[in-house]
Amino acid sequence: MKPPQQQSKRGETFEEFSYKQLPVIEISPDRMIARVKFPPMPLCVDIFNLLAEAGVCSGIDTMTVRELNQMLTNGERLEETYIVARGREPSDGMDGELILRSTRPQDVILSSDELVSVDYRIYKQKQLALAEMEQPIAMIINPTEGRDGVDVTGKSVPAKPGQDVKLDLGRNVYISGKKVISRIDGLVEYGRVNGIIYLDVSQVYIVKEDVDFTTGNIDFPGSVIVNGSIKAGFQVRARNEVIATTIRGRVIAGGGVTARQGIIGGQEPADIYSEGSVYAKFVHKAKIITNEGVYVKKSIMASEIYAEKEVIVDGAPGSIIGGKIFSVKEISAKVYGSESYVKTEVAIFTSVKDVVDMKKLVAQRFETSKMLNKLENYLGNNKEILMRQGESKRAMIDKLLRKREQMRKEIASLDSMIKELQGKLVMNSTGRIEVQRHAYPEVKFMIGGRFVLTTEKTKRGTYYFDKKTEEVEFR
Repeated sequence: MKPPQQQSKRGETFEEFSYKQLPVIEISPDRMIARVKFPPMPLCVDIFNLLAEAGVCSGIDTMTVRELNQMLTNGERLEETYIVARGREPSDGMDGELILRSTRPQDVILSSDELVSVDYRIYKQKQLALAEMEQPIAMIINPTEGRDGVDVTGKSVPAKPGQDVKLDLGRNVYISGKKVISRIDGLVEYGRVNGIIYLDVSQVYIVKEDVDFTTGNIDFPGSVIVNGSIKAGFQVRARNEVIATTIRGRVIAGGGVTARQGIIGGQEPADIYSEGSVYAKFVHKAKIITNEGVYVKKSIMASEIYAEKEVIVDGAPGSIIGGKIFSVKEISAKVYGSESYVKTEVAIFTSVKDVVDMKKLVAQRFETSKMLNKLENYLGNNKEILMRQGESKRAMIDKLLRKREQMRKEIASLDSMIKELQGKLVMNSTGRIEVQRHAYPEVKFMIGGRFVLTTEKTKRGTYYFDKKTEEVEFR
């Protein structure tokens, strides 16, 4: 029979106990975090009591603290520090804001009977909103106070209240309650610089019917709204925007140009010169030069367009048929050319201004060269025979000879400028041409001086300039 085993009780000697130390509660300088720091040999204590002694009473992670207490009791190995409490950060108030009147963002003219939020990116792109006299154009939203936070010691951490919206109002608007009211009919001018919102209404010349013999040509230092059409042979010049139902004549605008219906030429093309973007439902037999983009809903036919940004035809049928389209960034349409193989040219260059200048120089050289040829035919090459003429004729011939020499120098100068522009136009371009559906034969896609001429119907894809092959590629 085995002797009974003696049960032993484990414990700590006084020497072992003397080496053990209390865990320490550390609070961050901003009092938003409390940590417990364990020595190599920690004493078994209640962490909750240590937190209370350190003044930590808010945001305690009770689950973590219970686990640490259990690990201390079991003598388990501990990391050096643990986060045991977190304060609640203050939630600062939102700044006041200005909400503009608008309808659907895709509408060019922003107008509505209700005040709703507007996408500022879309508004900046369109930059056109009509105001009515003594009607609200915007609503002021008050700032919010925010919510205070609490640190781990239970003290309040104040939130920063939102700031009032900073407004710089023009002379044609005023504040009534929380609304900004327009004093006049006109166009809303909106801008935001360094957190300050500028808001005003510019005076607009409104033509109730057509621009024709009744009104004559219009030159206005603001914006012009034509409720009818700008007839062929008539011109509207405006410092800002020009809006019309249909444009058949010439428009020169310091801002954007909008044709609610179309831009339509006849025996002479409709002419548009615009610093801002051009919007229309369709374009037919027109010449458009703009420092921004051209955005058409239906189609562009037999037109010449120069856009420093993009040319987009995004509706139905979404086609570009005939003519020449020049852009810097992008040309996008569903269909290029037609079933009857109408010659169509679309091109991307680094600057359409250079393209316009090139065409002017080439035209100027052609006319000068034509005049020089006539002069050469008249004078011939035998100067001695010419100088044997009578005294009266000799003076005239001498004048013509000087004129011929002057024209030769002019042609040489034009050739030099044309060559310089050609060098710029063949530079690599990062622009692209999007074919959303297909392109018919006889469409020339040109990028950076290189081109591809379609000989069969192509599918959807993108034309771009490949820097490696230095050719126009399609993918």
